Amino acid sequence: MMQSLFVTIGLLHIIALASPGPDFALILRTSLHRPTAIGAAIGIAIAILLHATFSLTGISLLIANHPWLFILVRLVGALYLGWLGWGALRAAWQGGAAASLQAGGEHGGLVQGIRRGLATNLLNPKALLFFVGLLAAMVTPQVSGLTRGLLVMELFLLSLAWFGLLAWSLSTPRAQRLLGRVQRPLNFVTGVLFGAVSLSILGGMAEQLI
Repeated sequence: MMQSLFVTIGLLHIIALASPGPDFALILRTSLHRPTAIGAAIGIAIAILLHATFSLTGISLLIANHPWLFILVRLVGALYLGWLGWGALRAAWQGGAAASLQAGGEHGGLVQGIRRGLATNLLNPKALLFFVGLLAAMVTPQVSGLTRGLLVMELFLLSLAWFGLLAWSLSTPRAQRLLGRVQRPLNFVTGVLFGAVSLSILGGMAEQLI
């Protein structure tokens, strides 16, 4: 039974990882500088580890069920993602790799990448709801603490492997030459993606408040 739990949660998580979203867009934006991209991958994986831990300990469920606290989390997350989107769109408007790097801060290095990856995933309320829904539905109260800890590590390692591989692949010289030729549309697409997620969060909040 425990084996099937690990396989099922792992497969569902891989599907979620492969779906385009703010995390993918961040890796794409930071890929012009490999240390920053690798840092972003590490930060995203750490955020997912925290989301999984919070969900299995009931903290995330407490946040989701507390209206004003959840509204605050969603508002901060929406504003942060909107800020990332604005930076990407501004870089697309200005054009050029140098403008892109300056607007997005992609040359911040490993530590800066970790911070941005951590913030992008941790402040995304959709990620919080995903892990609450996934783990609350799959992990029963009968599951031991050891098994819960191993599940958290499974999600962390899968995330680190996926985003680490993505960051490494997109920062190779060959990939850089390709991305350099499409830098402006790339910035535009990532900016629209960040902005769309931000607006969808704000729109959902508005519907609940009306």
